[in-house]
Amino acid sequence: MNKDKLKKSILKNGLKVITYEAEGNIFSLGFGVKVGSLYENEKVSGISHLIEHMLFKGTKNRNIDEFNMDLEELATEMDIYTSYDQTVLGIDVIKTKADKAMEIVADMMMNPLFDDKEFKLEKKVILEEIKMGEDDPEDIAYQGLYKEAFPSRWHNYYIAGTLKSVKATTKEEVIEHHKKYYVPNNSIMCVVSSYSHEEVLQIAERHFGDWKEGEVEAVIEEHIDIPFKKVKKHKKGISQAHVIYAFDIQNLTREESIVLTLFSEKIGSGGNSILFKELRDKRGLAYSVYSDIDFMNNLKMMYIYAGVSSENVNETCLVIDDMINYIKGEFKITEKSLSLLKERFIIDTEVTLQSSSTIVEYMMQGEIEYNNPLEYLEVLKVMNEVSTKELEEIASKVFNNPLIYILMPKE
Repeated sequence: MNKDKLKKSILKNGLKVITYEAEGNIFSLGFGVKVGSLYENEKVSGISHLIEHMLFKGTKNRNIDEFNMDLEELATEMDIYTSYDQTVLGIDVIKTKADKAMEIVADMMMNPLFDDKEFKLEKKVILEEIKMGEDDPEDIAYQGLYKEAFPSRWHNYYIAGTLKSVKATTKEEVIEHHKKYYVPNNSIMCVVSSYSHEEVLQIAERHFGDWKEGEVEAVIEEHIDIPFKKVKKHKKGISQAHVIYAFDIQNLTREESIVLTLFSEKIGSGGNSILFKELRDKRGLAYSVYSDIDFMNNLKMMYIYAGVSSENVNETCLVIDDMINYIKGEFKITEKSLSLLKERFIIDTEVTLQSSSTIVEYMMQGEIEYNNPLEYLEVLKVMNEVSTKELEEIASKVFNNPLIYILMPKE
């Protein structure tokens, strides 16, 4: 990406508009609101996700049939998701339909209808979505892990909410939550197209200019030490045990987090990783084994996961313990291995960025998380400078005192 082609402006009401000028006939638009499960208490867990669903159920200017008809005339589909700290919508259209697309997005964000009938129906849909997750043993294991790791914030892991919270959430609470967070000074719009920044600003001003700004409370960062303990739970109806090691990474700097991302690739990502080779290829203990990182504020951790037979749980834990000691001790990464790790990361990033909608997503994430739509370039810069010594040092800093959570089949 060419930095000179990216521009950022803020409308009078506080809405950030970020554009990247690129050749082509596609107008890719992303719209993000800084609200998600981290902004919820246990009582209304899932309310941000519920609002996301309701955005597609008509507005004050077009009922649900009219909304669907207008969307169909754009010859495209909208994607939308809710995460811990954001709700993001994305849409790609032919550039001649840019004005109509932005008008529809503005109407969705500013004027959702929250119809009684649709509200009740959508709650039923979400309850089924939650039940589907409850049939996933791996997800159940992670739910248990987060309850042990963050006892005062465990509900924030449940982006869709719980059966209890969704059933209890009222339309009045949804309207109030929307009114509080869906304001221009808490929102970001990113566009990749051949239109100039000024042309996009004119369209944005036309459709979002009358949106009134509001007062938004930021999420208070809370450091909760992940406990050093081993927890074993049992559940009926599952056939495999799920072993998760969780490590506290809340004190890492941004640069150290980037180093850890690279290191996680080496130890637990793909068939050439240390854990994959040891647990699956060499011993045949697991089919699914990996490491991953959650960098979200208030829920930060790195974890190692393995799905194994019940009779292999103890051996699996011993192997993981041995691997952790090896990684912290005698393990040395070669310059060639480090170079290949960096090359793999660059390839993955560059391939992903072939799509204009993905560029929008990268810009959005960078702006929401770090107030920098080109944050990924900073990541690549830091990563390119990582040394073998830094990788070895991050291992010693992170792989200590794990929370071990094991979900076992109950006979």
